[in-house]
Amino acid sequence: ANQAWYRKLHTKLGLDLLVTGHRHDQELWLPTDRKNHMGGLTCMVTGGGGGITSEATPDPMNKKDWYGEGEYGFYDITIGLSSMFIESINYDGTLIKSTHVYPKPKMMR
Repeated sequence: ANQAWYRKLHTKLGLDLLVTGHRHDQELWLPTDRKNHMGGLTCMVTGGGGGITSEATPDPMNKKDWYGEGEYGFYDITIGLSSMFIESINYDGTLIKSTHVYPKPKMMR
């Protein structure tokens, strides 16, 4: 997908979190990640569950074909009044990445 389109949804319409799938792995894109060109938008790819084979080995010692931080796992999202807290959890229960997502101020939309 075109990151510029998602950047526009974030900057013009106030989209705070993009949740997507399709790729068979687990990726949590933070606004500060080098590969993230979506203007501050946090993105999570959740495609590592449901019995589908991953796109690479889940072996953490062999990450050469990994797109994200894990191949199998799940996300835990805590939604509060002022933020969302996202935890990326590996298949063995290990917390591998986390972040807070805050709403974009209305004046910036």
